[in-house]
Amino acid sequence: MHQLPEYPSYPVVPRRRQRVFDAGRFTRGDLFTVLAYIVFFVLGGAGLIGLIPGYVGAFETEQQALFGINLILYVSFFVLAMIQCGPQFFDSFKTMRYYPWAKWLMLPGGWLVTIISTAVISMLVGQVATSENQAMLEEMSNAVPLPVMLAVTALFGPFVEEYLFRHLLIGKLSRKLNVWVCAAISVLAFASIHFIGSGIGNWTEILPYLMLGVMMSVAYILSGKSMAYAYMLHVINNAIALLMVYLVYPLLPQGI
Repeated sequence: MHQLPEYPSYPVVPRRRQRVFDAGRFTRGDLFTVLAYIVFFVLGGAGLIGLIPGYVGAFETEQQALFGINLILYVSFFVLAMIQCGPQFFDSFKTMRYYPWAKWLMLPGGWLVTIISTAVISMLVGQVATSENQAMLEEMSNAVPLPVMLAVTALFGPFVEEYLFRHLLIGKLSRKLNVWVCAAISVLAFASIHFIGSGIGNWTEILPYLMLGVMMSVAYILSGKSMAYAYMLHVINNAIALLMVYLVYPLLPQGI
């Protein structure tokens, strides 16, 4: 009987599964940070800073004084959040070892998907999706230099929000609830927080934040609950928005 030739066998390289990062348990430090955030950002405690004698007079404009309050708060909460989750945050950068091409492409791609999705939904309902924060950024652009605005809005702010709305509301809360239920809670809380004090004039105003919250929550879960990855997505989104306001909008004809 004719024997078939033998071919060399090659070892099968196992495909590395996505690592899931442990957010840990809810701590007293987390509770303190959340309560402080509610007091200053939700209940209006931030206004107390403006009552400090001589504070308002130290700035040339009202916009600068308001930005100064945001600067103080976001730097403070950045430090608080980093104390609570610093080790987990830096460890979660290791998510880029798994499916790196897809994740690197998704960083700008996630922003693009959010913009397109918002535009399509707005077109289908026949209303333009507006953003309260976008209008505030345009006002601030005349009073605050771009590098300073980038530091607060594209670095400190996203870290604080990812700690609260992804790391806590999904990463830690999913120990008790289904992770996708936690994601829904995170999306609604994230969108709602941007309208504290101003209210929602039209439902399309909240649409950009809902879409951004969905994109970052899904990315957080699919990246193995990586706070670092959600943070990078948030940074890119906010940085592009700022660069548009500071560098592109001034070049457009008035009225467009």
